[in-house]
Amino acid sequence: MAEENTTPEGVSEEAGSATDTEQQEDVTANLSDAGKKALVEERKARTAAERQARAAQKQLEDLSKRLQEFEDRDKTEAQKLAERATAAEKTAAAAQAELMRYRVAAEKKLPAELAARLQGSTPEEMAEDAEKLLALFNAQQRQTPSYDGGVRQTARPTSMNDLIRQTAGRA
Repeated sequence: MAEENTTPEGVSEEAGSATDTEQQEDVTANLSDAGKKALVEERKARTAAERQARAAQKQLEDLSKRLQEFEDRDKTEAQKLAERATAAEKTAAAAQAELMRYRVAAEKKLPAELAARLQGSTPEEMAEDAEKLLALFNAQQRQTPSYDGGVRQTARPTSMNDLIRQTAGRA
């Protein structure tokens, strides 16, 4: 009996996730009681199916993790050591490249801030790049304007002792 008392207001409450309630009322106004009942049941079924899909996705992720654990467990000790050796070789290569950059920067008297920007795979290539960076760096420093107007004066003494030293030519 409760199913027979389904009203358009009951349908709109069930489908509270819809954005346009007027459109729902227009759709349900043309339906008979059986159609309204079927619409409500279809919406409930869709919601349940979405829940099942999310649960299945979570279960798939969990099973994928377990499969990876089983594969890792079945690896031989030699395979595990080979993977660790490969990772260690990558780390060592990166450290050697960084050391080479800093050595070239020190030889060329390049500021330490610019050492990480050196490009190249050999010391010669890095030396060429360091010379280019130095040329750019020095050119930029030469272009820095002087704001003193070309006239330089010594600082005025702040104490009597400084004044005596300046007058005596010892400052």
